[in-house]
Amino acid sequence: MSSKTPILAAAALAALLAAAPAAAQNSGWYIGGGPGFTQADFERGDFTSLATGSYSADDDAVAPRVFGGYRVAPNWAVEFGFTAFGRYKHRFQTGNTAAVYEYDASALTAALAAHLPLGGGLSLNGRAGVAFTAANLKLSTDNGTATPRLCSDAWWYSDCTSTETNLFWGVGMQFDINPRWGIRLDYDDYGTVGDQFESGRADMEQVSINVLFNF
Repeated sequence: MSSKTPILAAAALAALLAAAPAAAQNSGWYIGGGPGFTQADFERGDFTSLATGSYSADDDAVAPRVFGGYRVAPNWAVEFGFTAFGRYKHRFQTGNTAAVYEYDASALTAALAAHLPLGGGLSLNGRAGVAFTAANLKLSTDNGTATPRLCSDAWWYSDCTSTETNLFWGVGMQFDINPRWGIRLDYDDYGTVGDQFESGRADMEQVSINVLFNF
């Protein structure tokens, strides 16, 4: 992903909003959530030395996403969210046995969100902010060929866990069923989660289908 992509997307959305009429929705709180369909693009070189044998890895998962925000103006809001990216297995097959590592990741987000009404209950939305991500790598099955990474232990975990702070952005479409309830389809890019030497890295993108409630 080009580093300019989220900046250009935010600028384009801001330009549209500057010319848009105010939305019928008043300022106030809202919450939402639903299933997220995540695509993980793993940096395979971070994992191939973890065991011997034929290597394969999952690259998609389904996991929950929740968010909430406050509309400071009809077209603008401050939005926070939590996303679980799901669990991915990295397999190293040797004969009839396999060494298996499990990779989990999640993110907390804080963003400025924009809302562009199109009419008929339809609207576009966009988000730009930061994502606080965590990724964890755990050896779940050892066939004798695995070489687990040596990671420092802390009192609340003993596995390889790494945290990163990334630029976060997303776009989507919303349909308002009535003034209280809506449905939102979102695409979000969380950047690269994980660390090369502890958990391994992956670029995370997610499409989610959410139910929205306005207070």
